Amino acid sequence: MAAAQSVKTICFECHSRCGVVLSIEDGRLTGVKGDKDHPISRGYICPKGAAAPEIVYHKERITRPLVKNNGGFAETSWDNALSIIADKMSSAKEQFGAESVVFGSGTTRGMAPYLNRFLTQFGSPNFMAPSNMSGGPIVMGSSATCGFGLTDPDYTNSRCMMLWAHNPENSWPGLYMNDIRDGLKKGAKLIVVDPRGTRLAKKADHWLQIRPGTDVALALCFMQVIIENQLYDKDFVENWTDGFEALRAHVADFTPEKTAAITWVDAGKIRDAAAAYAQNAPASLGPGMGGVCQANDAFDLTRSLTILAAITGNLEVAGGNLRCPPPTHKRACYGADHDPFVNLPKEQARKKLGTDRFPLMNFIPIPSPPQAVWPAIEEGNPYPVKVVGLFANNSVCAYPNSQRVRQVYEKLDFLFAVDYFHTPTTALADVILPPAHWAERDDVEDLLMKSHVFAQPKAMEPIPECRDEKQMLIDLAGKLGMTDFFQNIEQILDYRLAPMGTTYREFKEKLWHFDGFEYKSYERKGKFRTLTGKVALSADFLKDLGISPLPVFREPDESPASRPDLAGDFPLVLTTGGRLLVYYHSSHRNIASLKKRAPDPELQIHPDTARGLDIGDGEWVYLISPRGQVEIRARYFEDMDPRVVHSHHGFWYGVKDGWKRININMLTSDEPLCPVTGSVPIKALMCRVEKMAKNNEKQ
Repeated sequence: MAAAQSVKTICFECHSRCGVVLSIEDGRLTGVKGDKDHPISRGYICPKGAAAPEIVYHKERITRPLVKNNGGFAETSWDNALSIIADKMSSAKEQFGAESVVFGSGTTRGMAPYLNRFLTQFGSPNFMAPSNMSGGPIVMGSSATCGFGLTDPDYTNSRCMMLWAHNPENSWPGLYMNDIRDGLKKGAKLIVVDPRGTRLAKKADHWLQIRPGTDVALALCFMQVIIENQLYDKDFVENWTDGFEALRAHVADFTPEKTAAITWVDAGKIRDAAAAYAQNAPASLGPGMGGVCQANDAFDLTRSLTILAAITGNLEVAGGNLRCPPPTHKRACYGADHDPFVNLPKEQARKKLGTDRFPLMNFIPIPSPPQAVWPAIEEGNPYPVKVVGLFANNSVCAYPNSQRVRQVYEKLDFLFAVDYFHTPTTALADVILPPAHWAERDDVEDLLMKSHVFAQPKAMEPIPECRDEKQMLIDLAGKLGMTDFFQNIEQILDYRLAPMGTTYREFKEKLWHFDGFEYKSYERKGKFRTLTGKVALSADFLKDLGISPLPVFREPDESPASRPDLAGDFPLVLTTGGRLLVYYHSSHRNIASLKKRAPDPELQIHPDTARGLDIGDGEWVYLISPRGQVEIRARYFEDMDPRVVHSHHGFWYGVKDGWKRININMLTSDEPLCPVTGSVPIKALMCRVEKMAKNNEKQ
């Protein structure tokens, strides 16, 4: 037996890019621990990362290419599988144009630049990803306001940290919790805006238990309190912003008393929290990727939060919200890898799905929202989509309105999927390709919110017949005659690192690089990257796109206030999608160590509400919305408004037709969307809860 090896690399189970040390014995992965030398995670590892050996060697892992055969799947060769895919893509391109081929990924982890580059060289502008539900609206709202996208909340150096619809203990523990703990140890105040009493909410100096879907009203009220009491940064506002007087007039009516009636948050608590944020500079504001991006007014909310940071002087300062320029390796190739307008003729690039309905996407390179792709498949609007390739994308379960998603895929001429395991989505595929695990491949990774870039060295060879997704694209490009695409994986990685003046072989010895942050870069440049050179509190250019120049609160389309006609049958507010530490969206529901920690979908419900319905803690119940019903286990949760319930998402495994019976997205809606970002309205819906049959077993 060979001596055990320790290999440092990057975990890929979520976007946090935590450092891990893998133990390899005789070419097999035998253990995982956190890397204490990693600059962000500092040795932290979550249950998902720790489960890597279980995932790699799971008996249900797909290890050979599969083709649909007599209602099931049969093993085939890589050559045959790729030939089938290439033939279908070529045929669709010839008959309907290259735009009739769409590739989609789950959360765009890792594969986005490669898929975009492949598609644009093939001739299609259509890369689909759920960015409209996670991160995309933040990029769009911030870019329209101050000229740059995601910011990094500098919690470590903050005197006040505000977490808005953000629970990083479960969603980003390796990325943010070390910094938050650092800030708390230094005495920083903590403000949490969340309908649920999370552990961080209960630790907070100010917890605002908001009614789901009313965040914009609360943010406008924060501005009203700050402006009326002259708590804003007068120097920054005078010298570096446009539209302050218009903003002052716009928010004047959002008094704490009026806003309390809308949000269900006490007026005094709103005043105190707004003052705490404004008077304890530098202050950081951390928005939840899903929490602020899944509403009909997501653009207005992300604009509002950026404006709050701006008028309090917390943009680009230590302890505030730092501008995150793309890491060095991205700066030279970001556009070519992400924006079809760089690589395609304008006429073809303008066919990108979603740009007609969401015109701001013509200027900010956000992937096509899935909900903009569905009509092209369903009815050929604005043109037909015939072939879809999905990479790590269980969208039948993970996207809202699951029933529609399944029906959409059933209409395709051809669907292929790349995934570790069979899912309700791969069940619809014509071809399934088995990818290498992140421990089995070399890659270059960067952080969404920081200017770090990491090497992800391969720790071992892939299980035979599993293949690095980058190699899949190289081989598929060969089948399609795309001679301009990359020829090998090392060439891809060297291309990505070329702007840093290094190669992958050199960089993987170093493991990571950090460019550092520049504070107040606008002073050196003399401007912000906006049309006026200043932060656009009132973004007048939006008028030309039919968008309000100032953030507007819209009552959720399905709420007790907007739909009193539904309130009798559906008296409770349903919010969905809070993260579980042990899962990332719908992934790995078949992994025993993770399933043991969270075996069933649960409905967090106030005990008084549950007892009023004769429902005990832990009982299975029916959760019903205007669109259908699912089965779910009721879990008493004291720190919840009795008028609100919450369900986690992504459950599907282990129940016959489970995606229908226990998947919360059978109840969610994918319309109406945010008119600017295409965000989906899944944080504020209406529902009722009913007791199950006497034996209280899942039916």
